[in-house]
Amino acid sequence: MLGKRDMAKGEKNRKEMDGDERRENALRPSRYLGYNHDGLGMFLVSREAYEIAIHCFRRAVWLNPFESAFKTHLALCLYKLGRYAEAAELLSKRTDNEKDNKDKQMLLDLIERKLKNNQRNHP
Repeated sequence: MLGKRDMAKGEKNRKEMDGDERRENALRPSRYLGYNHDGLGMFLVSREAYEIAIHCFRRAVWLNPFESAFKTHLALCLYKLGRYAEAAELLSKRTDNEKDNKDKQMLLDLIERKLKNNQRNHP
């Protein structure tokens, strides 16, 4: 059971969130959410701001886990930052509702090549 301190902390968090965030949190998961975060993330990728873009893509995936493109975009950022194992793990989790995605498969192949090269160079 939550104590007074925990309840006060939760109340503070609710007040800090803006109306859009509260609405998104209440509606998630939804096939209609996350596209604004993905768009912002793609803009940040075009500016090579990968660390910041990761936060946008994680939010998009959290809001709409049904859209595989969000996961692919997140994996691309992880790949660009050299976090190959994390990117491969994200892409290898295939859900039943995903169609064959050529971009996702191409990125997964690149990541696997990088992982093999890293293993060869660092035995």
